[in-house]
Amino acid sequence: MTLLRCAVLLFIPFVCASLPGLNDTSVIHTLDVSYDPSSNNTRTLWDIILSCGLTLFASTWTAVHTNIPGMDEGRVDTTSRRLFLMVVALVAPELIITWATRQYFSAHAATKEFNDAFGPRLPQDHDDTWTVTHGFFVWMGGFMLYVDGKPRATLTPEELLRFIGDGSVDIPIISEAEIEDRSKGDGLSKGIALLQLVWFVIQLVARYLQNLPITLLEIDTLAVAALTCIAYSLWWRKPKDVRCPHALHWKDKTPPPPARRLTYEYVVNILARHPSDSSAF
Repeated sequence: MTLLRCAVLLFIPFVCASLPGLNDTSVIHTLDVSYDPSSNNTRTLWDIILSCGLTLFASTWTAVHTNIPGMDEGRVDTTSRRLFLMVVALVAPELIITWATRQYFSAHAATKEFNDAFGPRLPQDHDDTWTVTHGFFVWMGGFMLYVDGKPRATLTPEELLRFIGDGSVDIPIISEAEIEDRSKGDGLSKGIALLQLVWFVIQLVARYLQNLPITLLEIDTLAVAALTCIAYSLWWRKPKDVRCPHALHWKDKTPPPPARRLTYEYVVNILARHPSDSSAF
């Protein structure tokens, strides 16, 4: 409740500042939360805040596609990371678009490299070669290396291709349908977020056509929602909220990789020994 009160206190001056220069609707009646409007032209302060808040939450919560948690990450860490990305999407949505664009092209590149190198080696009964969904899956930490039955580290796309080429691990046989089955981004959640955004846009367009006032908060909400839609379109094929990676077992006939040789394992060891040392990267 404390966060809600703080948000309301921050939104009130922003909404109030946008109303005095507008016409056709009484400012006093708009800001009076106890006022019972007799016309559809009058809205209360809480109506504006609620509408904008729901639209922002629906757009950012649906648009943000986090990576698979690491071995040492719990549910609290995953939730904190997701909330942090939502705040970034609200404050600087262009950063989320840049991140999504980079992942989009990286996923396409990883898909092409895998199909060119190992597409002909896939089993005949396998449905298809790798798709963009597979490319996103490997970039979000979808393949975990197991040594002697124990998880060792998350494999990067380069490590995965190298180990498959060396024969150290088998070619992962996982279909696009299996990856999508692990995804939590179902059609219902996407539909609800889309309906909320469409309703918000229709409401603003209707008020504009009737020369009714529109607050700066609503304009800002529309801009943020539009930018998050761009990121959402880039992440459309990326699995959402996957928590369990696909296991790849190291073959017994070859020795395991040396200590601190794997990328993610190296990063974890550096952070554990020197948390404040950023020169290692």
